[in-house]
Amino acid sequence: MTSARFVIRSSAGHAEPAVPGEIDAANTAELHDAVSRAGPEHGVCVIDLTRATCLDSAGINPLFRLHRELTRAGVRLHVVAPTGSCPRYALNVARAHDIPQVHDGLAAARTYVDDHATT
Repeated sequence: MTSARFVIRSSAGHAEPAVPGEIDAANTAELHDAVSRAGPEHGVCVIDLTRATCLDSAGINPLFRLHRELTRAGVRLHVVAPTGSCPRYALNVARAHDIPQVHDGLAAARTYVDDHATT
């Protein structure tokens, strides 16, 4: 298993951690730390799983934990996981499609965030 490198971009006032490769027990702490550092500086955090090749059960739990922590800090969490991808399948199996908000693409997530900026 390879360790993912989490690239944090900022776009229009929100953090966008990009997650390539696998998300599993070997790197969930790294994912949590990267998002925890980036998220509170912004009102929105969009985790981009477009290039993630695998999301196992150990990787889903940190997403729920991050959602709770960021919500408490006033940060809205969104996830990009394209339909048909391994991460989207894993999120659907875990019934995680509403918490956090899941989008098919980064452009769709950005549009949604921009359209709901005041809500």
